[in-house]
Amino acid sequence: MKSKTLSIGIIGAGGMGGAHALNLHSHVVGANLAAVCDTDMNRLHVLSSQVGSFQTMLDPYELMDNDSVEAIIIASPDATHAQYVLHALSLGKPVFCEKPLASDVPEALSLVQKEVEIGKKLISVGFNRRFDPHHQDLKKRLDSGDFGQPLLWKGFHRNASAMYNTAGPFILNNSAGHDVDSAQWMLNASVSEIYTCGIKSRKNLPDDACDLLLVNMRMSDGRLAMAEVYVNAGYGYEVGLEVVCQEGSVSMLPTEQVYARKSGNKGVSVSDDFRGYFARSYQLEMQSWVNSLLYDTPFEGADAWDGYRAIVVTQAAGRSLLEGVPLPVSYMERPRLYQREV
Repeated sequence: MKSKTLSIGIIGAGGMGGAHALNLHSHVVGANLAAVCDTDMNRLHVLSSQVGSFQTMLDPYELMDNDSVEAIIIASPDATHAQYVLHALSLGKPVFCEKPLASDVPEALSLVQKEVEIGKKLISVGFNRRFDPHHQDLKKRLDSGDFGQPLLWKGFHRNASAMYNTAGPFILNNSAGHDVDSAQWMLNASVSEIYTCGIKSRKNLPDDACDLLLVNMRMSDGRLAMAEVYVNAGYGYEVGLEVVCQEGSVSMLPTEQVYARKSGNKGVSVSDDFRGYFARSYQLEMQSWVNSLLYDTPFEGADAWDGYRAIVVTQAAGRSLLEGVPLPVSYMERPRLYQREV
């Protein structure tokens, strides 16, 4: 990009789209919110009252085709991600896509292949834990070598309540991608085998519910990872992580914002809003993306290959859950465009 201000369009003005709009308006330098598309005009009006004027649109393709939009953020429902990313690529416009990159492996693979055909990285994926200061500090300590080789990644990821779908394969694709990406990023390795099991936490949930999941992963070099993903924990939203190493361990405890004492009790408040929990990481992630486009430098976060790998793993995890057996995980040969440290 030659301009000093990047004109951005957002598809989806809901939770994440709205959060990105607020960050672009208040926290990101070098960005201009040019247009927002959503099917809910009232949502657009509310957002406009918070961030000022922008072009409002009901058609995502109208937004992407608009000459005033230089780069696109996709924060629409999961099932629409791949088709919008593909259209953005056809226009040669860079796109930041919220996870998951696609709904299944063939969709994700088609996006990787299209980007390889173009010969330039235009896709960035919203695995925001890579920008969380606590996760970054933990990874820095692992990479220092002071603890010997990291051997076991152990994480938990809890939501207060499931948003709209409690089927195990959906949760794995929609939520567990963060945990898969974190394990692969922290350990600098890809998942090669996966075994998933889970249970329904409450009798009143649908018959196909499986909302408490354990995802066991063997990495390409034999090391291990395991994730608890629980989307109906009730008490709030939290993410925790410990990496066991040859010479000790490194832990990241859940963020504690406020400690209160009252009526004979003391403790911390636990929010149910993941956007507030990871507010700083979303700001840093968006600034990094904008900077990468303004100054033609590599994006520090996840790319299309990372998005593809996560889909391959979570889809295999869903099959393992249904079949009740461990399954191997395999990927296409990594194209030269993505040749870098895993």
